Amino acid sequence: MEYNKKLSISNSFNLMNKDDINNENKLKNINVIKNGNDFKLFDLDKDNYKITDIVSNSVIDVKSNEIFINIKHILTSTLRTRLLICLFSGKKDLKSLRNDLGKPSTSILHGIKELDKLNLIKKEKKNYCLSSNGTMLAMNVIKLIQNIYSINNNSHFWDSHSIKDIPYESLKKIHLIQNAKSIRSSDNDLAKTSKEYISLVSKSKDIKVLLPIFSSVHLDVLLKSLNNGANLELIANKNILEFIRNNGYGKKFSSFVEDINTNNNKNNKNNKNNSLKIWELSKEFKLFLSSGNNFLSLGLFSDDGYYDDSIILVDNTKEGINWGIEVFEYYKEYSEQIDILKYFNIKN
Repeated sequence: MEYNKKLSISNSFNLMNKDDINNENKLKNINVIKNGNDFKLFDLDKDNYKITDIVSNSVIDVKSNEIFINIKHILTSTLRTRLLICLFSGKKDLKSLRNDLGKPSTSILHGIKELDKLNLIKKEKKNYCLSSNGTMLAMNVIKLIQNIYSINNNSHFWDSHSIKDIPYESLKKIHLIQNAKSIRSSDNDLAKTSKEYISLVSKSKDIKVLLPIFSSVHLDVLLKSLNNGANLELIANKNILEFIRNNGYGKKFSSFVEDINTNNNKNNKNNKNNSLKIWELSKEFKLFLSSGNNFLSLGLFSDDGYYDDSIILVDNTKEGINWGIEVFEYYKEYSEQIDILKYFNIKN
């Protein structure tokens, strides 16, 4: 098997030949894996629409006059949107609303009247508050704003890359990585993203990796972390695992497992308590994700199908790390754990 002549920008990675990647005889399709393209809107007629969510197989028939006009009333008015968000925190009188929104009473009262027509706001004595419908809607408006902020915060990253292999449910929760920062390589520092990744992994004790490429740079730091006591869970497809085996890393992983087994059998006081687990996924995926106990790292492929090692997203927040773990666990559900010693069965 030959490496593709077109390497990623920093030349740190050896990418597989496209013919090998797309070889349907080697890779099985997992039809149950869904992505954002599974959410479709069909135009039935001028007044009715049907929204089909293939993931849950649910169908919603809506009338434009009932749904879309309501959306227009809320989202086309900054004041009405801010009123919903402001009252989501609790009851407020007109004076408090004036102070919070910085608007005159007449404008606020007009906005309240419009939202009251939609049964989203109610008045209790001198205070205004959200109805049950208003509370639920406000929660989703806030989530929508957070999702938009998250996308805009790193629009340069999302615009130029494919997101088709980010799970559907994770895309809906993109607000959880709204604090992620992009790390870019430059002409003066082509290996900046690799150095950042090495730094993050070396400080983590529990590492979960979706590995869609063969990269000695990344495999070396993962092995080093293993030997320093970290736990590693890794998911790759068959072709990547073959690269790992054929380039000496299968032997290194096997040696690590053998050392653990030998020490445990001898009841050695210096036993390693860390572990290595590897899963094989029967389809190609274009998503390089690593989630440790202290970081999330996300790398994507460009639209032409090649991994872009010049930029990654990094998130150190609890929400971002958990988002990454959810993506990893999603893929693990459709993967098969391998017996490392048997799988890599290296013969000298």
